[in-house]
Amino acid sequence: MTHLLRSSVAFVLALALVATACSDEPGEVATINGTDGPTSITESDLAALYESETIPLDSEARDTIFALVARKVLTDALQADFGVDVPVEDVDSLFDEFVSQMESQNLTPEAFLNIADASEEMIRFNAYLTVLRREAIDQLVVQPENLDILMGDPAFITTVCTLHILTETEDEALEVMDRLAAGEEFGALADEVSIDSSPGGDLGCSLASRYVTEFADATLEAPLGEVVGPVESQFGFHVILVNDRSAPTRDEIIADPTEFIATDDANALWQQWLNEKLQEADVEVDSRYGSWSPIGIVPPGDDGSTTTAP
Repeated sequence: MTHLLRSSVAFVLALALVATACSDEPGEVATINGTDGPTSITESDLAALYESETIPLDSEARDTIFALVARKVLTDALQADFGVDVPVEDVDSLFDEFVSQMESQNLTPEAFLNIADASEEMIRFNAYLTVLRREAIDQLVVQPENLDILMGDPAFITTVCTLHILTETEDEALEVMDRLAAGEEFGALADEVSIDSSPGGDLGCSLASRYVTEFADATLEAPLGEVVGPVESQFGFHVILVNDRSAPTRDEIIADPTEFIATDDANALWQQWLNEKLQEADVEVDSRYGSWSPIGIVPPGDDGSTTTAP
């Protein structure tokens, strides 16, 4: 979980959560001091995610505590920053979808998530985090300052439908352009001479920002339906044909943010926001588990030993 919350992983089922400990009288493992007062993460909260009753207090347990703290911190921040709650109906729907997938494959929660001792509640936990991330990105994208950045660079929002032929040298690219000018068909020539493996040189339709800068700039500027080049990039020399190009309006982006923003750009907004919120969080962790830091729970001591909860 720590890895997810500090990076741009898109699918939350990749979380590396592992069980932690519980006891007959569950105590607090962490306290989050928020504007509405303290909120506790208890041993019961941890135990609910797993089948086992007693789990070593190790690095994996600390990752789990961090994940639970982060969920609360980011849920509160979503409401405080944007006036938005995580929609319960969306979490329930995604949870049902996950369970249906698990049952159709005749898997246990442990096998479905590839997480030792995972309970069905951990599947719901993953569903919640997935929806939380989506809601945060939807809000972040439409903030005026972020929209200004997106609209200010056409590569971020312009989809280009492109074919290309890639050669090692400029002379080879010029020869390709001569052959095209003489009437040879682009796709057939691409299959014959291009050192790129795309059939017919067809790259499909993609946001321009997903390409290297030189190639992206060319796809944004090329007249539709006309061969342009050679364009040099780190991969060689490109002969380019752009068949279509489109960009949403500001209102269209606001109406459906994730439709028009690249995954990497969405992840960057998400990571920046969550890092800020975790940096600001006031959290106290039970000393058995370690101490809080915004990038993970710091283990107690330096001897690397592992204990077990009472």
